[in-house]
Formats: sequence, structure tokens, C-alpha cells
Amino acid sequence: MSRNNEKRKEKSRDAARCRRSRETEIFQELAGLLPMPQEDVEHLDKASVMRLSIAFLRVRDMLELFPDIGKKVAAEQEKDGEDVDQDSKAALSELMIKQEQLALQTLDGFLLVLSADGDVTYVSENVGEFLGIAQIDMMGQPIWDYSHQCDHEELREALNGRHHSPSELVKGVANSDCKPQETRDFFLRLKCTLTSRGRSVNIKSASYKVIHVTGHIACKEDGQRQLVAVARPLPHPSNIEVPLDASTFLSKHSLDMKFSYVDDKMFALLGYNPADLMGKPLYECHHGIDSEHLMGTFKNVGAFHALHKQFACCPGNAFKRNPGTNSPLISKGQSETARYRFLARTGGYAWVVTQATLIYDKQKPHSIVCVNYVIR
Repeated sequence: MSRNNEKRKEKSRDAARCRRSRETEIFQELAGLLPMPQEDVEHLDKASVMRLSIAFLRVRDMLELFPDIGKKVAAEQEKDGEDVDQDSKAALSELMIKQEQLALQTLDGFLLVLSADGDVTYVSENVGEFLGIAQIDMMGQPIWDYSHQCDHEELREALNGRHHSPSELVKGVANSDCKPQETRDFFLRLKCTLTSRGRSVNIKSASYKVIHVTGHIACKEDGQRQLVAVARPLPHPSNIEVPLDASTFLSKHSLDMKFSYVDDKMFALLGYNPADLMGKPLYECHHGIDSEHLMGTFKNVGAFHALHKQFACCPGNAFKRNPGTNSPLISKGQSETARYRFLARTGGYAWVVTQATLIYDKQKPHSIVCVNYVIR
């Protein structure tokens, strides 16, 4: 009887070893199919292989949202297969990779594709240059693990479409209904493991970097939604390389946006001497048509000091209870304007884009530093 038990145990152990061996082979084959460098694949555990496999399947499914691109790629592949030898194929593939790298460099940011549930469907390879987090670690993961808790509500609204009016809801229009090419433009704080000195820290010690996300919602006929966007980190003034180029100038403002410092380059760009703008509000220097946009970016900064005292634990709570003060600059510490018209001293206007950063002194809002790009 005991011999039979031993034989059964041995058979069970052999079967388990066989299953584990077969499972390992399957995962190795699956990892080998991932479109990633071999050195990265070798260090993946089984859970990561599954996560990335699902992520790349979703990427392939996402490409169906852009049928024109898919047809073009298929036509090119068919053409290559008929008329081009293997060496030429390799050369063409290398050229396409170089073109992709050049395209990413011109973005001054990274590509980001999010599902309606907030999973990272795709993030471009250069994300590590901006956040210090590798592409392989982010793909397939929920964006909530990397974004600031106070930004989750705004991000959910961006992913799940606009809110309809009561009359539209009465007519049976759902909030999840999607308009083709529905645009998105918002600011999001994401974890960054890079220090100001370029060193890398553990993800648990990561700080947050303000990211300007611009893109649109792409939809399929079955209702699938994806946010396809470019994510550009806003540089902190302390990390900007100097000297700035000839078409960029610095300015400093009080919390009510009155000038307290102006770069000498203002004279060459817009005709102002620093003394001409000292104590003057920024709002007196732009075209009237741009007032609403600029007020939305900078409004109620002065009121933030009182809110900061009242809701010290998480500024986002203050803004939820006081929606009139919810501008990106005061809720996230940084913001960027769209292009607007800045009045030149001698008449006329120049198109300007401003990146603003809220500066703290002893944990209290003290001033606003602006990096201004004259784009003509």
C-alpha cells in the first residue's frame, strides 16, 4: 500500500515538473514574440510577460482606430514583400526607426495612449527621458498608480467624455457617447524618479512633475475609446538652461500678476524697458479677445493663500469645494497658456506662449515666475 502511495506521489511530482517546464517554455515563446529588445525581455517575470503581451495586443487593436494608417502600412509591407530583397527591408526598417526617433525628439515630450479605464495602452520609448520610468514598466499598468491622487477626478472626466446637459440626457444621450476627434487639453501630475541633478531615485521616493496633455478621443464603432495624446512636461524655472534663446524672456509677478521683474530682452522683443512694466498687471498687456483664456489660467491666484491655510493637507480638496478657483496654476503649481497676443510698446501685437510656475516661500505662495516664448 505504501509503495503504491509513493508511486502516485512520484507520478504527481513528475506531472507537476512537466507542467512547470511546459509553462516556462510557453512564457519564453510568448516573451520572444514581444517587439522589445532581447536584453529587456530576459529580465521579465511571468506576470510582466502577460501584462506586456496584453498591452501590445491592445496596441494592435488600437491601430484599428486609424484605418487609413493600417491600410498604408499593409500596402507598404505588401510592396516590400514583392519588390525588395531582405537587405533592403532591413535598411527600410532601420530608416523607419530613425524617423520615429526624430519625430519623438521634435515633440519635446512623449506619446501617451490611455484606455477609458485609465490603463496605459501605449507610451513611447522616450518616456524615461522625462519621468525616469521605463516604457516597459508603464505599459499595461493603470495610470492611477503614477498620477497624483488629486488629479484623478479630472483625468476620469477627460477619459470618459464630456458631461451632457439635462436636456440631452432626457433625450437619451449617454455621457459615454463619443464625438469623433473630441479634443482634450489638460494638466496632469505624474510621478518622476529623476532629480534636478539628473539622478534616479526609487519610485516610492518619486516627486511629481506637471505634464501638459493635449490630444483627442478616438472611438471605434463598438464604443471602444482611447485617449491619444502628446504629454509635454513643463520645465521648472530652476531647471531651465541659461542663457535663454533670443526669443524667450523671463518675468516675475506678484500673486495678482503684477510685474515685479522683467528680463532686459523685453526691449528687443516688444519694446519695453523693465521700468515700463513694474507694478503693471499682465492683464493690461494682452489683446482683449484673449482675456478669458488668460484669466482661466491665472485667476484667483491671490485667493490661494487663504485656501492653502484652510486646506493644508491636500490643495485639491480646496478646489473641489471652491470650483471658481480651480485653475491649473494654483491647483498643480504650474500651467501653460495657449498662444495669446502680447501688446508691443510701439503698437501691434506679438504672439506669446507663457509657462507659469507658482513659487513658495516657507510653504506659502509667494510669487509667480513666467517663461515667455515669443513665437511671432
